[in-house]
Amino acid sequence: MAERRKKKSKYFIPYDYEAAFQSQVEALHEMFLEEMLKHGYKCLYALKEIRSGEQLEIEIYPLFSKVEEIPEAGRIKKDNSKAQNNLNDKNARKYVERLLNTNFGDGDIWVTLTYEDGAEPETWEEALKNMQKYISRVNYHRKKKGLPKARYIYITEYDPDADIRWNHHLIMDGAMEMDIIEKLWKKGRRNHTRRMNKDECGLTGMAHYITKAENRKKGERRWNSSKGLEKPEIRVVKSKQPEKNKGNYKPIRKYVDDMVRDQEKIRERMKKWYPDYTYTSSEVYYNDFNSMFYIHVRLRDVNRKKGEPE
Repeated sequence: MAERRKKKSKYFIPYDYEAAFQSQVEALHEMFLEEMLKHGYKCLYALKEIRSGEQLEIEIYPLFSKVEEIPEAGRIKKDNSKAQNNLNDKNARKYVERLLNTNFGDGDIWVTLTYEDGAEPETWEEALKNMQKYISRVNYHRKKKGLPKARYIYITEYDPDADIRWNHHLIMDGAMEMDIIEKLWKKGRRNHTRRMNKDECGLTGMAHYITKAENRKKGERRWNSSKGLEKPEIRVVKSKQPEKNKGNYKPIRKYVDDMVRDQEKIRERMKKWYPDYTYTSSEVYYNDFNSMFYIHVRLRDVNRKKGEPE
């Protein structure tokens, strides 16, 4: 009996679905929305789960096998074009946001380190060396106190038109006294240190603030982190059960129309799929190019503590 050939999985082209779908459904007239649902391009949808500590993001987006099916704004060029650089920046900021939510929370420390006149670095490399020396001093003092090396993420910000052109945003575990953390920085005194306090979106708001991509030059990586931080968990599926562990799997596409018509349906669907999570917010976007939709949802597990396994 001849061996059965394995069915090749269909190749889908990666694209920037946030750039491809920028118009919010809320601004669309109901009649036009129904026409889009009725006559729009039919294809598979994927659902991406991103778990970052107690935060769970859901991204639902269409899959395409041909470039011409993708809206121009979402196509990824192969020539390091502006669109590719924008996507790289966006993905880096999202990754830092998720890394923060995975590893840090209430009681950890956020410090903004600044420079006095005459102490500012001349180059990007000098700014990074300043931070490396500072982290070494922090870890030296922690060792003297019997503490392990710091867990941290820092972001370097540069604005040539600001009063203080350079500063560093440092997020660190809360094991060390805040006044010592400030004193170990030798380049300036206008620093600001505070204990972090999460909201319903975790540290997302703070992450957006400190990962601004203004004045970034090509090739500059503005963030660095300690080794051993827990990574966000990402899973992509193309089908889901009607309820968690109940019923036969259905393609994600089968659920999209109802969620697009009524965002309350998104809340209801999330409760069935993720009963251990609390709904926070959702947005639905579309484009006129192919009448397709992109859905982004935020949930959180209020009972999960930082560092606790899923």
